Amino acid sequence: MSQILNLSSNGRQPATLLDLSMYYLINANQHMGLMCRRKVFDVCIDNEVADFDHLDCNPECILGCSCCLILQPMVCCNIHHPNHFSIYSSQADEPSVMSRRSHHPKYTKQVPDLVLQDAFDDWCEQKTISTYGWSHLNDLGPSPVLPNCTLDCIVDCAHHCKINSILDLKKETGWTDSNRFGNEIITLIQRHAPPITSPFVTTPLSYPSTGNVPVLTTPCPTARTNTPNLKFKNKCSACNNEGHNACNHVCPRHPSHAAQNKENDQS
Repeated sequence: MSQILNLSSNGRQPATLLDLSMYYLINANQHMGLMCRRKVFDVCIDNEVADFDHLDCNPECILGCSCCLILQPMVCCNIHHPNHFSIYSSQADEPSVMSRRSHHPKYTKQVPDLVLQDAFDDWCEQKTISTYGWSHLNDLGPSPVLPNCTLDCIVDCAHHCKINSILDLKKETGWTDSNRFGNEIITLIQRHAPPITSPFVTTPLSYPSTGNVPVLTTPCPTARTNTPNLKFKNKCSACNNEGHNACNHVCPRHPSHAAQNKENDQS
């Protein structure tokens, strides 16, 4: 039987092989040459050949064998008679699209995180006993109530303050029992969660003392000062005066002044 590639919706997952007849049977309403699920059997497995088998079965009768005679059904398929197949349609609601869970950076668990995890372990054991009995806890552990991977995810989210309601719990963990035990989980988080650290650091202001002890204060680099900016002035290395250098003709000890004085003396 011929086969056809069945790709996933995103086109990135590995392709799987699907029988051509099964592909046409599923997508018969999308092919103009078919538009009927019964016609798929005629096209793919030559079902029309059996239409005259009843004549060969009983050649003495003009109408052939009544047992092998294929009669046309009153109801064709769900494409032509959808009302007759409504009872077989699925009543399950499509799952709602959940928003993406948060990405947590790596961190080292501190004492509050370990205390919260111990509180969850105790809660899981007690809830397993009250829900399923002690035998389940003895044989399977507390995982039937809260799987280990979900517990670790809740502890990580509590460390980063990502769970504040049942909706947050559903979003971050996808736990199926969020509605059933969500209020108890949030109560444990609020009771044992690590304290929220503020990203801002406050430094108290220093007040000048009334005694003779000087108070050392660190100036703020962004604070504005009223001190005028003093412009740097050059200092001549020949005459030690400011405002010029030794190469400037303004300097009284410049060689040009010496030559001029010499000419004046000769005159």
